[in-house]
Amino acid sequence: MEAEKRRMKEVLKKKWKNKIKVLTAVCLIALLSLGGTLAYLTDYEAAENKFTVGRVDFNLYESKWDGELPDGSYATPPNASPSDASPSNSLGIWEADDMYAGKVIPKDPAIKNNSKNDAYLRMTVKVPVAEIITAAEDGTLQNDGEPEETELFTYDLKEDSGMKLLAVRSEEDGYRIYEYGYTGGGADEIPVPAGQDIPPLFDSVTFANVIGGQIDEDTEFIHVDFKAIQSGGFDSPEEAWMAYENQSVR
Repeated sequence: MEAEKRRMKEVLKKKWKNKIKVLTAVCLIALLSLGGTLAYLTDYEAAENKFTVGRVDFNLYESKWDGELPDGSYATPPNASPSDASPSNSLGIWEADDMYAGKVIPKDPAIKNNSKNDAYLRMTVKVPVAEIITAAEDGTLQNDGEPEETELFTYDLKEDSGMKLLAVRSEEDGYRIYEYGYTGGGADEIPVPAGQDIPPLFDSVTFANVIGGQIDEDTEFIHVDFKAIQSGGFDSPEEAWMAYENQSVR
């Protein structure tokens, strides 16, 4: 009997030793795994901070102009014929083919932040300008019938767009540039949160009430563009935009 007890003790002792070895090995593996994970996340975060500028992903889309949706797909193909559209989804790109004085054209530039990063956003609207004679709605000639520098298209900024006018400048090639920054309705620029959809800057443009025969058929349409840069790693939007400009210089 005593011999049997001793044998059982030896068996249990060996089992516990094996368990301790296994537990020690598991703990060691866990520690190594944890250390490896922490190092990976640290490197990943550092890599993100270093290269995020190239990863910022914004989409400028105009559903009323060419049918594009926030995800880049199209509700109505922009290359379809006007007969394919109903009055409710007639696109501005088709309306612009038949321009006349005072015509209102659907155009609604909106922005979607598709990236995983918050980012500062600025939009620019490039409006063609010409020395022309225009008339009021009642047909009365403006400026005593003399030509004057006139924006060929006008629009009304939508308050819910969250964009604020920052600057206006004229270019020698016949354009006036309006620059807007995202403030979310406040006074200062703030980042656009990741995944957020920014409402349209405006929803239509109006062609100037031009006296006939002054505008060439190849006159360019109003143009909208944007630029964006990560907000992380910068103490202010001014610092971020300075970095953007420095990076853009080649």
